[in-house]
Amino acid sequence: MSTNLDNIMTATNLPNGNYIPIDLNLINNPQYETLSIEAMMLHALYTMRMTCSIYNAQKDGSWLDETGLPFIYFSNEEAAALLRVSERKVTNLKNNLIEADLIQVARHGLKNYRIYVANPKAPEKNSVVRLAFKNYTSTKSLKTVEKESKEQLPELSTVDREAESASSNAQNLLTSTHKNLAKQNTRATRVTTTLPEPTASTQDMSLIDGLSARYAHLLPEQAFQRFLPFCNGNYQKARWFVDTIFKAKYASTQQYIQAGLPAEAEVLTFEHNEYFKADIGDAIAKAIEQMYRFKTVKNPEGFFYAFMKGFFTEKTRQYLVDHYQLTAELQQTLSCVQLIIQQKNTQSKSLKTQKVAKKVS
Repeated sequence: MSTNLDNIMTATNLPNGNYIPIDLNLINNPQYETLSIEAMMLHALYTMRMTCSIYNAQKDGSWLDETGLPFIYFSNEEAAALLRVSERKVTNLKNNLIEADLIQVARHGLKNYRIYVANPKAPEKNSVVRLAFKNYTSTKSLKTVEKESKEQLPELSTVDREAESASSNAQNLLTSTHKNLAKQNTRATRVTTTLPEPTASTQDMSLIDGLSARYAHLLPEQAFQRFLPFCNGNYQKARWFVDTIFKAKYASTQQYIQAGLPAEAEVLTFEHNEYFKADIGDAIAKAIEQMYRFKTVKNPEGFFYAFMKGFFTEKTRQYLVDHYQLTAELQQTLSCVQLIIQQKNTQSKSLKTQKVAKKVS
């Protein structure tokens, strides 16, 4: 039989390293049977990067945390590009690996996430092995394996393993993303090698991860990185930030609709107005700086809402000016929005004056 394949594999050109190694224990160990092939591929990418960290750590001591454990940096954006999936999908895959005790993710500073990678555990002795290969996991001949597989299961075989690809002293890492966020006293997250008992904060961090994944298509990861350090691992506070952002977006949208802009205008959506996603992280950072660093804000909740509302209003105006011809009709719409803002500011000042007057009386 002839073939048209270029560079067909033969005994003279077997590959010698141009493959991503997927640990067979991920397939053979029933503990990981719920992991998808995409999750296995992501773990393989992390493993390759981890070997580089360990090599550099042995050479010059870099890529070690405060406790001496090696770690990696691997952004969701980079993983999504390599796996050809969305960043939201990568977030879900990371959560699957966390639940399987294969990685731990810990915040380091405001922007970075350290990833700690664990070796998959080997299946127990006499357990059903799905992929058994001579000279790798079996001391028996292929004929013996085939005979046993026919007697037990049509597609599976039970073998005694001579070599295991997982270390016997596999790392016992924490199982929740940002486990120590609620306890951190510095920008660097301290990592322990003991598995703590489940706590309320652990549940909160899992809920926060779900919140981030749910709105990943609208709010970039950078936006979450801005306010999460100020939530102290509290899901309700993180939820408040997200809700307030969308309430501010809704209020800003209503201003433009009242001024005559069609409700279905693409400029009002996250999907089409790229300024929203691109600049929202910096806007949140500026608001939080006023709220927590300078401590000049008496009502942080009201300030954050007003600040974000102003952000969405300004970015909508900027998009209109940059992408559309400034016709008389558009100019009138922008003027009406400005008038609405001024009227509301006047009303707000009037209410404050009345409250002060009541207190004096």
